[in-house]
Amino acid sequence: MIKIYSLLIMLTAFIMLACAVYIGTRHTIKHSKLSISIIQLFIVGIITSLAYVRAISTHDFGQAEFSYALYFAGIDWLLITFVFYARQYTRIWLDTYSAPLIIAAIAVLDSISLFANQKWHHAFSLVERRLNPEEWFYAFEINDYYMVHLIFCYILVAIIVVVLLKKTIITSGFHRTRYLSILIMFVGIILLNVLYLFFDYPVDVSVCFYSVAAVYVGYYSLLYNPKTFVEYMLTTITERMECALVSFDENDCCIYSNQFANRLFCPSGEKRVFEDRFRKWRDGRETNSISNASWNDVFNINGDEYRFDIHFNKIYDKKGYYCGCYLSFYDVTGDFIAYEEEKYRSTHDSLTGALNREAFFEDVRNILDEYPNVEYVMVCCNIKGFKLINDMFGVEEADRLLIRCADTIREKIQKGSTFARLEADRFAVLMPKSRYTEELFMTGMNMVSNYLNNAQYRMVILVGVYEIFDKQAPVISMVDGAFLAIDSISSSFKNSIAYYGDMLRREYLSEQKILGEFEEALQTGQFAMFLQPIVNMDQKVKLSEALVRWIHPDRGIIAPASFIPLLEKTGYIYKLDMYIWEQAAKRLAYWTSMGFDDLSISVNISVKDFYYIDLYETLVGLVEKYHIHPSRLKLEITETIFMTEKERQLEIINSLKEYGFLVEIDDFGSGYSSLNMLKEVPADILKMDMAFLSMDKNVTRGRKIVNTIITLAKALGMLVIIEGVETQEQMEYLRGTGADYLQGYFFDKPLPVKRFEELYLI
Repeated sequence: MIKIYSLLIMLTAFIMLACAVYIGTRHTIKHSKLSISIIQLFIVGIITSLAYVRAISTHDFGQAEFSYALYFAGIDWLLITFVFYARQYTRIWLDTYSAPLIIAAIAVLDSISLFANQKWHHAFSLVERRLNPEEWFYAFEINDYYMVHLIFCYILVAIIVVVLLKKTIITSGFHRTRYLSILIMFVGIILLNVLYLFFDYPVDVSVCFYSVAAVYVGYYSLLYNPKTFVEYMLTTITERMECALVSFDENDCCIYSNQFANRLFCPSGEKRVFEDRFRKWRDGRETNSISNASWNDVFNINGDEYRFDIHFNKIYDKKGYYCGCYLSFYDVTGDFIAYEEEKYRSTHDSLTGALNREAFFEDVRNILDEYPNVEYVMVCCNIKGFKLINDMFGVEEADRLLIRCADTIREKIQKGSTFARLEADRFAVLMPKSRYTEELFMTGMNMVSNYLNNAQYRMVILVGVYEIFDKQAPVISMVDGAFLAIDSISSSFKNSIAYYGDMLRREYLSEQKILGEFEEALQTGQFAMFLQPIVNMDQKVKLSEALVRWIHPDRGIIAPASFIPLLEKTGYIYKLDMYIWEQAAKRLAYWTSMGFDDLSISVNISVKDFYYIDLYETLVGLVEKYHIHPSRLKLEITETIFMTEKERQLEIINSLKEYGFLVEIDDFGSGYSSLNMLKEVPADILKMDMAFLSMDKNVTRGRKIVNTIITLAKALGMLVIIEGVETQEQMEYLRGTGADYLQGYFFDKPLPVKRFEELYLI
């Protein structure tokens, strides 16, 4: 009989070992305190079981006494590890650290006392107990201290029961089974142990049920997941998802639809509605033959339009057999609206709602490509002096005016046309030529201009029309053509319309050709410096003025009037000026090496030079590079330099004068602020053109003006150069005026540098 008990208990130990190995290999225990506590519980249970087997199977008194002490101590630690397991499993009493430490300390003392029983026999004593005349084992009889050990054990039992019972009460119904099962199992083993102790049963059969406990603990702690809870969780998740879900079985019968789907498509929850919709979508195809797919669709729900992303997915079992499918509908109406709003903002002007520049160019290109047989015109308009409207009426009023312009255009154009606010007050319209009439636009212009017209201000709108003859041309060139037409009427003081014709086209193409060839011409030396001599009253050359000529390899010499104004307008003039300045500085250095260090060259300074380069650093760098005195490179300026940022320009000029440059005021008398220039600009030389005082009419009056200006310049300590001298009569008159130098075709025309040197440096 004892052997059978021993085998059963050893089988129990083996089952616990198998459970421990399974948990240790199948579950991550490195960071799982629950798995570690379960394995610890099984190990202590194995030791306790084996100790009890040894105690009842040996006939050696000393070994039996030691094994019983180990068994009783094992009961202590088995209960303590169960306490630790219960804490981890239920998450109750988990934050308390002092009480578990006290319990462990008591268990250590109790274990020591139990092992000391071999000397003092205060806890238990062993007696022979015979099951039959031939079979006996050592049983124990309890002494006084054993009751202390027993009380400690039942305190631990009470703690475990309270923890598991509390968790069973406070947890949800889905999880109550997992805690209640462990509690019942534990209480059952304890009751068996009580029966063994108090009813004098020969062997502790409760040990045999440790295997059952091991299976319960492992299964309910780590593996058990209530199906009802899983189903509830899945149902709750699908009901709370921000999408509509509809699922079908293999026969295309609707088996589930969440609340979102019912609310959107079928408030009654009638499955047949979903089945009819699904049947229409399948369009006679077998569901299993349709691949998983995603698409976008629009649904009208209660009179409102909704946009959905729809996903169709099939479900297969583990063997690969088709068992059903589901459709998920994600409401992307808000995202679609936000996308459309963002797209609108990126393509439309925020103030007027018209297309912006980039979107207009793209729209025009699409229209021209889509309707190749329709003739179109590009109509552009702007408000003359729009900046003045901002200054006089304020930004808000100017914005209202622009909105009115856009609204008027929107009212006038029809389908098949498009328009944009390109920038500021510039609008552009593409429309079929057949719909364009001057009356249409004149009416619109008058409607808008009357918005602000009053006694103090009259608004003028200018319109340019470009007929599109080459649809493959860049859209920007069409717009430029319309604005070129506007430029031709920029001086108009009433609402006007101008057309881009052959003359403007030729002018535009000519300008584009010049700009296209400019960089290469500058790099290849096509621009040549010419020098025009400036003589004193003895007609000896003392000064010269640097002028530029474009010597084109195919077209010969291009007149400066053909490219200088264009370069001024586009800003490229600064590159040409820098080139001529360097040519002049090189020539002055060459003349110095030849011994002609008293001859100077005057160079022109454009208003654009002040903005595109560091004028001071550039000019100073040139004279230092070629080792020439700055006074020999004279700087000619005009009053246009001071049209904007006058203080800044004056500061630069004063810096150049301090360095040693001499400043000439050119074209004196040709503008409106010449006398003011004399007051503010510390110039050294005054250049006056005879052309502004015709010597053919009012000769006496003209001569008095010339004399007065020369006298004024002398009073200011300035030298005077009279340019434009063309006749002997002018020459004779100027001898007695006090002028210092003369310049003009009467003496010589602008000459190539080599020719100038041959004539005047020998």
